[in-house]
Amino acid sequence: MSVKPTISQFLSFFLTSDIQAMLPTEELGEIIKIDPSQIVPVFDLSPAIMGVYNHRGEVLWVVDLALLLELEPLYKQNYYQSYNVLLINKQDKILGLAIRQVGHLVLCKKGQIRRTTRQEITSKLSSCLVGEKRNTQGNTILALDGDRIVQLLKYEAESS
Repeated sequence: MSVKPTISQFLSFFLTSDIQAMLPTEELGEIIKIDPSQIVPVFDLSPAIMGVYNHRGEVLWVVDLALLLELEPLYKQNYYQSYNVLLINKQDKILGLAIRQVGHLVLCKKGQIRRTTRQEITSKLSSCLVGEKRNTQGNTILALDGDRIVQLLKYEAESS
């Protein structure tokens, strides 16, 4: 009797025009598009916190994931269209992660996510990084951990 390899499903997305990442689909709720004018800024918080948005009558905190991870923020990427926002449900709260572009579903067998060899990883990105996977085209996709992102955001909020 052979043991089938464990396969996990991820959603890939772009943090910047050239940095692709992914999160496990079980950590994600839905993907919404938000017009930047609909996000109400909240001052005296981490710059990565874009503000709040009314999502189905609930307050949704929206975070620029690239800026949180010390990468080029969305507003500097000449990206003024509606934001793609990944909703993650962590610790009984829903958080919106604003990203540049949604990618596609990625299937990974156990062991396909390996330690990263990239040199340009920021310390905050490194703290949320599980590893990396190469896709069929040879491009690197960084595997992130939603719990670590929430912990980093809490740390940022307490420090500001």
